[in-house]
Amino acid sequence: MRTFISLQHRSLAGIWWEKAYMPKPTIAILILMACLIGASNRVSFAQSPASPQQSLTPTPPMGWASWNPFFCDYNEQTIRDQADALVATGMRDLGYKYVLVQECIAPAREASGELILDPIRFPHGMKSLVDYIHSRGLKAGAYTDVGPYTCFPKPHYQGSYGHELQDARTFASWGIDFIEMDYCNRNPEHTGREIYERMAAAIQETGRPMLLYICSWGNESPWTWAQGKAQLWRTDADISYRKNQVDWMHVVAGFKSNALHAVFNAPDSWNDPDMLEVGNGGLNMIEAQTHFSMWAISAAPLWAGTDLTKMTGEVRKIYTNPEVIAVDQDPFGAGPVKVAENSVGLEIWSKPLGSMASGTDAVLLLNLTDTAADVALRWSDLNLTGKIRIRDLYSHKDIASQPEGYRTHLPPHGSAMLKVSGTYMWSKGAIFEAEWPGNLRKEDSALLTCASCSQGYAISLHGPKDPLNTASLEFTHVVAPESGKYHLTLYYVDSHLITDKLQLRVNDGTPIPVHLFSFINGFESLPIVLKKGNNTLTFTYSDAAGTSVNIDKIQIYK
Repeated sequence: MRTFISLQHRSLAGIWWEKAYMPKPTIAILILMACLIGASNRVSFAQSPASPQQSLTPTPPMGWASWNPFFCDYNEQTIRDQADALVATGMRDLGYKYVLVQECIAPAREASGELILDPIRFPHGMKSLVDYIHSRGLKAGAYTDVGPYTCFPKPHYQGSYGHELQDARTFASWGIDFIEMDYCNRNPEHTGREIYERMAAAIQETGRPMLLYICSWGNESPWTWAQGKAQLWRTDADISYRKNQVDWMHVVAGFKSNALHAVFNAPDSWNDPDMLEVGNGGLNMIEAQTHFSMWAISAAPLWAGTDLTKMTGEVRKIYTNPEVIAVDQDPFGAGPVKVAENSVGLEIWSKPLGSMASGTDAVLLLNLTDTAADVALRWSDLNLTGKIRIRDLYSHKDIASQPEGYRTHLPPHGSAMLKVSGTYMWSKGAIFEAEWPGNLRKEDSALLTCASCSQGYAISLHGPKDPLNTASLEFTHVVAPESGKYHLTLYYVDSHLITDKLQLRVNDGTPIPVHLFSFINGFESLPIVLKKGNNTLTFTYSDAAGTSVNIDKIQIYK
């Protein structure tokens, strides 16, 4: 049973801006956004339809990748040795399941177009190697490119341009489980997206479940359109172009660039900041641990990019930390948010575990400066109150609770990774972004880019051409701590109409009209009743074709 009373509405000028989830606009910009129509651009967002599909990556994939430690200086025995090491070190049993063979696979094609493997590198053929990987309880990955050739300059190796279906069938015949597709030598007459979508369709046609990794270095923003086609995508350039070597500042830059797109992290929708360099030159052990922690709190795919047969005990300890891996593999799949910055370079990042506003967060305290310093976390940064429980994920010890927060002394480039639990302050509201890929959409809807939106995006529900097929947006995973009355605020952007054709249905209840007024950017408020545990909130729009409602986010208070 639900109870609704009168709606409230306010323009953007009346909105308070939450620190942890919003950019920091100036007052002048806020006023301008409230008074002027911001330029917006609709882009298609290949969200899977509401009907369920097989989930290949409910959590970020993990494994080993060949490029960082070897470039093209490897052969099939090298790969077998790394597969053996994944088993012997216990990494396989912690989730490192994939063995990725990257670059320098097929230097030529037959007259029929079939790939010709490098006979020196793979004297027993790829299927034999893949069968061995499978025999070790692992999965096998292969590499290709959107262009006719891959990235390696001399000699050339074959990309899949114009051979997408043929190569997908070949990969399937080898027993491949994962395809990485790079972005070099792209035909300028085609976008990378066209080629990636052709490969996605080709994989589907083979009937073999193979992951597709879009390695476009962030070009063409795959996080905005690749859901339902690929499972993961690179968000920026490589963090290193040298074998077995990385620069610390490139690690930090990769982490922060990847975090810009954290709202698109979700099951089967993973942002990848690049392979891990833990164990390679250029990082001391303090930096290596911080690197691993950054990737884990990012819910990033964890690709061990070092020679596992030569790992030191310290490196192995980082890769096999079960408590930090559990943060990366949290099934909710949230990305990181910077919640505080004590001063330049002293930062605090967090991600909710289990669900939004669960009261349990992974927290990463960073000292990115070149001198030792204290970093202080306040419980209010996490919207937590009550009895606070703190777990240090590297010492594997519980820490005595402190009244207002937690302070620790960190070395240069050092970090502390915590699991913090308390009572979430629902009085301050929990935010649910419309564009989060875990939400469900159908029919006439699209991703909208807009400068005034909280994370830079909204979901646009278009007036349907067919009145029997209304546009809808279903907020999933709205987990309430207890049954009862809550207060919902709907934030919308670029509204140019007065309408009562937007409706809200909570769980299986009766749809209720949500009246929008002619403010350009504004919000509407109403009470709702939620049940304890998971709830779904579905907005449907049925006004005339050519009109639209653009939803930025919802915020729920108790």
